[in-house]
Amino acid sequence: ASPAGTPLAPRHDHHHASFKRPPPKPRIRICTRPVRLGNTCENKENARPWEEHHEYASESERVAAKLARKESLNIKLALRPDRQELINRNILVVQSEHERQESWEAIGARLIRRLSMRPTAEELVERNILKSQSPAEEKKQKEEKKRYLLRKLSFRPTVDELKEKKIIRFSDYIEVTQAHDYDRRADKPWTRLTPRDKAAIRRELNEFKSSEMAVHEESKHLTRFHRP
Repeated sequence: ASPAGTPLAPRHDHHHASFKRPPPKPRIRICTRPVRLGNTCENKENARPWEEHHEYASESERVAAKLARKESLNIKLALRPDRQELINRNILVVQSEHERQESWEAIGARLIRRLSMRPTAEELVERNILKSQSPAEEKKQKEEKKRYLLRKLSFRPTVDELKEKKIIRFSDYIEVTQAHDYDRRADKPWTRLTPRDKAAIRRELNEFKSSEMAVHEESKHLTRFHRP
């Protein structure tokens, strides 16, 4: 038979038939968030006590577990703060309705007194704390003041005119010039004298007083001479 006359048969690909998809498996989700139990250390007061169901082998084990729970409860009750401590910590309120009303009235009077000492709006405006103008109005006012000052400065007389009118004098007008920065303290040369220089100065003074200085005859005995 010729190839054209043979009937077409379905093609069986044994290579692809071996890679069939496996049947789908059930998905298991793993929760990564921490699970909070009812009785945790973060919320001990509002936690619900859990019930432990144990199968004890004997009656003695059940009695021992019951005694252990009772002892732990006694320990917790012993550690419980007393009434006075709860009052001091402001947990237990022991005020009556009348005392509570008096406390509220005292607090209200204190607040009213504080509010009466608060400055008024006029005082805040005078102290430049409360602004009564908008930023645009403040800017406009500054511009007006600037124009007014510039106009006043343009009419200001010069120094020569003030001198001619004898409003200011030459000594009243100070001209500032650039100067070198140097030590303006007075020099003290007498602090650098040697003993020989001091002796020569004393000798010269004694000679001047004895020969050149004019002294009255009756006052010569009062003339003081330096030690040589």
